[in-house]
Amino acid sequence: MPASLLRSNFPPMTLRYQEFPPSARFAAHIECFWSHCAEEPLPSFRVLPDGCSDIIFERPGGRLGRGLIIVGAMTRSQSFALPPRQFSFGVRFRPAMAARFLRVPAPEILDSTIALADAWGAARTRRLLEQLGESNSPAEIIRRLEAALPPPQALDPIERAVAWLVHNRGQLSVGDLADASSLSPRQFRRSCLRRTGLTPKRLARILRFRHATSHAQPARPGGWADIALECGYYDQAHLINEFREFSGLPPAEFAADAGAGLPPSPAQNPAA
Repeated sequence: MPASLLRSNFPPMTLRYQEFPPSARFAAHIECFWSHCAEEPLPSFRVLPDGCSDIIFERPGGRLGRGLIIVGAMTRSQSFALPPRQFSFGVRFRPAMAARFLRVPAPEILDSTIALADAWGAARTRRLLEQLGESNSPAEIIRRLEAALPPPQALDPIERAVAWLVHNRGQLSVGDLADASSLSPRQFRRSCLRRTGLTPKRLARILRFRHATSHAQPARPGGWADIALECGYYDQAHLINEFREFSGLPPAEFAADAGAGLPPSPAQNPAA
């Protein structure tokens, strides 16, 4: 990536993570664009499951080493070591929305990554990589990424149902979602799995966990029972088990890490 991508019109290096909204025509499909740049080496940058899929652009020689990759939805926390001054820029698709743009079956990239060229072809990906390398600002990168995507279409019944689940932070039944999409529960389960890589129940659990992480703050000691109730868990033990499964940490330890100034996980987005 040319040095122009690290000019002062990007977020300061000390701002390790920043989000940018998509244009209005992509707002239903793209949650955000984001950038990450570390001043110092990060031995363990944690990324949490959020139900989303991403395209990530990284300068040559970086951790990913392939310029443009697709990252599938995750079922568990993953940690990465990031070198200093490592710049990455990504587009995060809302749950179930990436399939129509990436042309890759979501189950095939669950908990994994592939080169964007494997989905779009070498020539198309190379052109985009060259365009991004010539960009001088986040706005220019966003414009070129959006221009590379197929034109957005109106949401279909499956996408609308998943969007409803996201809006309700995972607190809807499979029956309600199936009814909303005019499918049987079994048909909706298959469709959701094909679009997101996740069953409706697992996606709902991840969305509920994602909401709970926004409440996980050291300033609320002893408040886990209240958080569990607010976020739709049966009880505090249920919340603890979900935090252990999806983040690898109990809630108190997770909150302590967040309060210690560790870089924010892309999944820790209260607006989700």
